[in-house]
Amino acid sequence: MTNVTDKKSFSEKVLNGTGLQVVKFYADWSGPCQMMVPIYKELAQMYNGSAAFYRVDIEESPQLKKELGVMEMPTILFYVNGVVVDFVSGLASRNALIAKLENVLNNKRSSN
Repeated sequence: MTNVTDKKSFSEKVLNGTGLQVVKFYADWSGPCQMMVPIYKELAQMYNGSAAFYRVDIEESPQLKKELGVMEMPTILFYVNGVVVDFVSGLASRNALIAKLENVLNNKRSSN
């Protein structure tokens, strides 16, 4: 899991990345964000090799938050080849996130 701190690194890693890129926007002061930390870490390990996982701290990168229209913490964006294909806003369960990941990966496989 990699931290993204500015627009340049976001473009290089996420927008120019190939395959599935999962980006979590979070804030340390957010209770729901803190509750999702272990889930996000577990998913990053489970899907290692199938997806790249990134984190964006909105306190360090307010411009990215604004440009991407992120309103609620946490927000997780799912990118395939630089395009947002799905998202989750607010607290989400482990199973809901797995369902989203599987759906995106299955759609990606069927389009290849």
